[in-house]
Amino acid sequence: MARSFASAMGCDFAEMDVTLPGKRESAPLFGADDVVFFGVPTYIGRVPNLIRPFFTSIKGGGALGIPVVTYGNRAYDDALIELRDIMEKNGLKTIAAAAFPAEHSFSTTLAGGRPNEKDLQLAEDFARKLAETLTKNPQLISGSHIPIAVPGNPAPYSYYKAVISDNKSIDIRKVKPVTDPKKCTKCGLCALLCPMGSINISDPSITNGICIKCGACIKKCPRGAKSITDPDYLEHKRLLEEEYGAVIREAELFYSSK
Repeated sequence: MARSFASAMGCDFAEMDVTLPGKRESAPLFGADDVVFFGVPTYIGRVPNLIRPFFTSIKGGGALGIPVVTYGNRAYDDALIELRDIMEKNGLKTIAAAAFPAEHSFSTTLAGGRPNEKDLQLAEDFARKLAETLTKNPQLISGSHIPIAVPGNPAPYSYYKAVISDNKSIDIRKVKPVTDPKKCTKCGLCALLCPMGSINISDPSITNGICIKCGACIKKCPRGAKSITDPDYLEHKRLLEEEYGAVIREAELFYSSK
């Protein structure tokens, strides 16, 4: 998306992937000549809480900002408005926003295969339209600013409450993947992919730190050696797939009306 925007504007482009912990050790600084896309996954209806401090430490310097969230086919709840507010508080002027369905971290059924070709084309079209809008409306860059209007509840933002049968609330924060020793070859790929750096690379059966249930170690293991067996987690996953598995969500795109 950002690359397509830069191409349409004829400007330089740089990408910073902060998935892994080593990439979040220092925050970038931006200025009034920059256009910045922030992209995050939705976690229980919010910006991921363990990554939030990194985003709140970024200094916008009057740059234009575009918050973008993905979500696993249920809803993005307050994630987009929260990300917008973080950017605004950091000195970025939000002028557009987007929410895209993406395969759920728990499942291959919920938004399975998303983003697909249509989603990616919509993202490119969104970026090109944004570039065209800025070219035709320079007041968006230098004029008075109103934050982009997006769905969601203003602060205090709400967390999605995970439930299972009989509306019983569950807490899966301490749930972690288990490793099948008959399948694991100790290749270390899961440890390299973990966004929290929590998996022991020498012995991937050991998860020393926090697990955010991103699913990377499970979905990317070439031997299928990782899984989550907690019964409450599995029941919640089943209920989500039952309710939202056949639902087809569309991307939502927001542009400034000014």
